[in-house]
Amino acid sequence: MIKQLTIVLIFSVVFTTLKAQENIVIIGKIIDSETAKGVEDVHVKVNQRNIIIKSDKQGKYQIVLQKRKRITLVFSHITYKTNYEPIVTNKDTVFLNVSIQKKIENLPVFNVGEDGKPKIVFKSAKINIADYEFYEDKYLFLVYGKRLNKDSQIYLVDERENIISKHFVPGEPVELYTDYLGNINLICKREIYRIGVQNDKVSIYELPMDEFNQLIKPIVDTLESSILFSDFLKQFPRFKYYAFIPEDTSVTVIKEVVHKDMDWKYNFEYEFLSNAEKQFAKRMAKRLKGYDRYDVAASMTGFSNGFLYETVYAPLFVINDTINIFDHSESKIWKFIEDTVEVGEIEFTYHKPKKKSSWKRKLIMDEVNGKIYGMFLKNGYYYLKEINSSSGKIVGEKKLTYQFVSKLKIKDGFVYYTYKPKQTLQKKFLYKEGI
Repeated sequence: MIKQLTIVLIFSVVFTTLKAQENIVIIGKIIDSETAKGVEDVHVKVNQRNIIIKSDKQGKYQIVLQKRKRITLVFSHITYKTNYEPIVTNKDTVFLNVSIQKKIENLPVFNVGEDGKPKIVFKSAKINIADYEFYEDKYLFLVYGKRLNKDSQIYLVDERENIISKHFVPGEPVELYTDYLGNINLICKREIYRIGVQNDKVSIYELPMDEFNQLIKPIVDTLESSILFSDFLKQFPRFKYYAFIPEDTSVTVIKEVVHKDMDWKYNFEYEFLSNAEKQFAKRMAKRLKGYDRYDVAASMTGFSNGFLYETVYAPLFVINDTINIFDHSESKIWKFIEDTVEVGEIEFTYHKPKKKSSWKRKLIMDEVNGKIYGMFLKNGYYYLKEINSSSGKIVGEKKLTYQFVSKLKIKDGFVYYTYKPKQTLQKKFLYKEGI
């Protein structure tokens, strides 16, 4: 895949799609259900996306989004119950006032079940949970009986473990994937399907696989007036984040991220070639737009497939309209506003623990409150360390109860994961425990 060509395709197709779309403005006030007074600092989030704003001192909020058939807003606060408010409308402006209830203070905050263990969210004597995604206040599960590639299905399940709807999987499933618009997709080995839920009934339809991989997956997130995407490919030790403005079709570079150590070694691969191979690399580079002789040489030697090769890891998160790029090669959080205006950098060292192998090179964002957690592994136990994006410091740590859990996700102060005890007949259940 040629990176420059990928970028051009993204511009043309995304712009063609978005040009016909309009924005929707959602305005409202969030009040306490008992006092009817406005509640400040309520997180207002688009479900399954990183767009988060806060209510002001009077409880008022305003959010501008691309118009869609259905939008679900999530309202959360540390002392109030989380509200999910679906919006189905063709209007350009929607007024949505929300009344939220305080959490019951005389009961302890949920951490574990009655027996001292994490709570089981969903269990079955017949099926295993291979993957899951949150769907508003429900769940979408990828499940199977004995073999994932033979008898898998999609389940829609509520918080009481009731199976609301089922749909068979026509291909060989790999995982569930939520894209930048909050759509949940089923990734199979040879196909990709969009999962839809209408009147609590699950349906799926196939998407063009090449277009999805080239035009959907590179997009990281959206802001009010721009689309954020990258040209990341794992075989390259550098990549760029871009902002695309559909209104005027302009494209600007937000930040180029470089793994300097790998980049130097990557370019030096050319020196290992014989004279004949160097000439061949030069000829091929002239034929392939977007590649130079060093790219061709690294491909010839298989550099990125070697066990010493380390991919560049620099995830981007949008937190309160500020772009945060966690650059683990430079050990810095780069901050930007208005897409490309750099407003500071924060150094961090959390990814350099005493035992380097414990850092799993993965950050997870809480689906609701926007907190960032780093994943660490020691003796089979995962440790989740909360990272303050303003200081780069670790401000909290949670050791999970069970060893060798999988599919970790975080939502509203709880960590979810799938787990099957070894040497038992138990199926793979979904668990959650408080952080």
